[in-house]
Amino acid sequence: MLAGCAEVQNAVNDVSNAFQPKQEEPALPPPTSYCYRTLGKVNCYSQPLPGDQSNRLIGYQGPPPRSTSGTGPLSP
Repeated sequence: MLAGCAEVQNAVNDVSNAFQPKQEEPALPPPTSYCYRTLGKVNCYSQPLPGDQSNRLIGYQGPPPRSTSGTGPLSP
């Protein structure tokens, strides 16, 4: 008889858990990318290019490519 009670309790717990909000895992941050203009297309890299290429930067996702803020393109 006690075994039957345990099965009923497990079934009740399963039904109760089905209606509980699921805990979502925190979203991962998007990958870092730095995109530069070329002759025919845009190329994106995981690291910023050297400073002499900074005039081709059209956008980035992640930390700013340079510490000198106020110069160059802005993040989209």
